[in-house]
This record gives sequence, structure tokens and C-alpha cells, in this order.
Amino acid sequence: MSVEVLLDEKIIKERIKQLAKEIENYYKDKTETLHAICVLKGSIHFFSELMLNLNMHVNYSFVHVSSYAGTESTGRIRVKSWVDEPLQDKYVLVVEDIVDTGNTLRYILNYLKKYRPADLKVATLVEKEKYQHGIPIDFVGFKVQDVFLIGYGLDYEEKYRNLPYIGYLKNT
Repeated sequence: MSVEVLLDEKIIKERIKQLAKEIENYYKDKTETLHAICVLKGSIHFFSELMLNLNMHVNYSFVHVSSYAGTESTGRIRVKSWVDEPLQDKYVLVVEDIVDTGNTLRYILNYLKKYRPADLKVATLVEKEKYQHGIPIDFVGFKVQDVFLIGYGLDYEEKYRNLPYIGYLKNT
């Protein structure tokens, strides 16, 4: 198999800068401090780049939740680590790598709502257009068709996360 580039590093970084401005504009009259939650492992590169481009105070949290085995969703959510700080009355932004079926994100959002944040929004680097997941995504980097993506944090069996671009595996 070979890797086909879908979104190169320059395009990704430019779009993340634009997303950071959209996020700043949304929060500018609401709060000076944002509580950003990175969904591990896939979101780490997107989260880091996004945070570096936000011109506001940001508190970081990390959750480690997954539902994939290989290229398929298992349908079961596995929580490996969770937020350990109070979120009541805080402005919370969940930063996700990709939204496809929405199962993992739906689980995370439903659980976070129990903390009663003042505001709960979602930023994702990629949203797949195939699924009607029904989750409002507030800040979307790219919308793509149904292809299994790798790179820029996205993996296939823990490989390819460190690619500086987003691509997909192509049978040769």
C-alpha cells in the first residue's frame, strides 16, 4: 500500500490559523479564558497547532477515549483517561481530530454536559460527510468524503500519526 496525500501541511496549518480566528471571534465577548479539551490520541497535532494560534488564555485538559480497531468503529466507547478539573460555568471547547459516525464525540459531549459548563463547543479538524451524526460541529477545518484518513495525528493501527499531512492508504 502507498500513501496518497489529501491535504498537505501548508493547507492544514493555514486552515487551523483561520479556525483560531473564528474561535477567538466567537469567544471575544464571552470570556477571556477558554478551557480546551484535547481528545487523545488523534487530536494532539491539531490541538497543539490550534492552541499556538489562539490569542487568548487557554487552560488545557486531555481525555483519552476511543472506539476504533483497525479501520472500523467497534461501536464501543473505551475511556482511558478523563478530565480531572471542575468545568462548571466554564467556557469549554472540545478539540477532536475527526468526526465520522459521531459515537465517540456524542459520548464525550453528553458526559461533559453533566459538569454544567457555561458553554460547550466543538472544533474538529475533519468532518466526514458520509454520516448524518446529528452533532452540531461549531468549528470545522475540512469536510471530506468517506475515505480512511491517516497522518497529522490520525492513525491506522497506531501507525502514520506522525505524517505532517493528511492522506489515505491506496492499494498499489
